[in-house]
Amino acid sequence: MMLFVNRILSLASVAASFPGLALGQTYSQDDIISGKALQQMSKTAYDTALARLEGSTSTCTKDTVHVRKEWRNIPGPERIAFVKAVECLMEQPNVYPNMTGPKSMFDSFGVLHYYVTPYVHNSAYFLLFHRLYIWTYEQKLRDMCGYTGAFPYWEWGLDAGGVEKSPLFDGSETSMGSNGEKVNKTGPGGGFGGGFFGGGSGGGCVTDGPFKNYTVNFGPNTARDPLAPNPRCLKRDLNTALCATYASIKNTTETILEGVNIESFQANIQGDFRVPSARKWSFAVHGGGHFTIAGDPGSDFHFSPLEPVFYLHHGQIDRMYFVWQNLDWANRQTMAGTITMMNQPPSRNGTLDDILDIHPVGESYNYRQLLDTVGGGPFCFVYE
Repeated sequence: MMLFVNRILSLASVAASFPGLALGQTYSQDDIISGKALQQMSKTAYDTALARLEGSTSTCTKDTVHVRKEWRNIPGPERIAFVKAVECLMEQPNVYPNMTGPKSMFDSFGVLHYYVTPYVHNSAYFLLFHRLYIWTYEQKLRDMCGYTGAFPYWEWGLDAGGVEKSPLFDGSETSMGSNGEKVNKTGPGGGFGGGFFGGGSGGGCVTDGPFKNYTVNFGPNTARDPLAPNPRCLKRDLNTALCATYASIKNTTETILEGVNIESFQANIQGDFRVPSARKWSFAVHGGGHFTIAGDPGSDFHFSPLEPVFYLHHGQIDRMYFVWQNLDWANRQTMAGTITMMNQPPSRNGTLDDILDIHPVGESYNYRQLLDTVGGGPFCFVYE
C-alpha cells in the first residue's frame, strides 16, 4: 500500500510542474502551496459571481446575497449560534413516516442521503446534488431554528499541520466538538476508509465540546436494517496524515487548476479512476476530507451526513466547484457522466433537464436551476 501511495505522490509532484492547465494561468509552486493562488482564484470567482447581480431584478441582489465563510473566519458568538441551530435541528421531528430509527429533521437528511447514495456519487449528479443538499440544510437551520449567520465551510488544508488543534475540532465552545477518545484500532473502518489506512489519533466517542452528548440514532449501512434504532455516541478518529496527503491546500488548488472540463474536474475531486488524469489523486480531496474525520458515522459512505461536520466538508467541495465554475463561467455550465455510481448498473447520461426531487426533506428542481448560486434558481450565495 505504501508503494502505491508513494507512486501517487510522485505522479502528483510531476503534475504540479504544470499548474494552470484549465486557465492558461501559471502559478509558482510557492504560491500554490502557501494558498496565495487559491486566494486569488477565490477572489476572481467572488467578483465574477457578484458581477452577475449588477442590475438584478430578482430577489437575489448584492444586498441580499449570503457570503459563506471558512469556520475560523466566523466570529465566536456566531459559531456558537451555528452549533445551537444544529442542535435545534436535532430536536425537530423526522419527516419520513413509518421509521423507528430516525428521530429528527437532522436525521432526515441522513435518510435522504442513504436513499440517493448510489446515484449521486461518481455520477453526473455529484456536484449539483450536494449543492442543493447542503443549501437545503442551511435553509432548515435558518427557517426552523432561527440561524442568521454565515454558513460555514472547512478549508481542510489549513489544518494539514494538525487537525486536532483546528478551531473546528479543539473541543472549545466555539468548535464543532473534539476528537474521539484514543482507542486501539486499525483503520477508520466504514464505507470510506475500510482497512486501507492506519488509524488516526482518536477512534472513540467525542470527549469535549459540542456534540459530546449527541446520539447517533441509526445506521450503520452494514446493519441488517440500517434504518432501525441503534443509539450510540458520535465517534471521531482525526487523521492529520490523511489531511496532509489528500486534502492539502496544494491538492485543492491543483484539483481546480487541472480541471479542463466538468468531467475532469469532478473526477479530480473524487479520484475517479475511470478518468486517467484523475488517477494520481487516489482518494482525492473528497475522500481525504471524509477520511480526516473518520469515525462513526463519519466513515460510513451512506450515513456520513449524521456527522455534523459533513456539511462543512461538503461546503468546501461546493466552494471548489463555485471557484472552478466562475473562473470560466461562460463555458462551465455543463454536466457529464451517467446517472448511476461508476455507471453501475450501466445507465444513460445525465442531463441538466433531469429533475432532482428531494421531498420530503426539500423541494424539486431541474439540475439547470442549480448551476448558478446567484440567479436562475433557488440560491443566493457566494463564497468569500
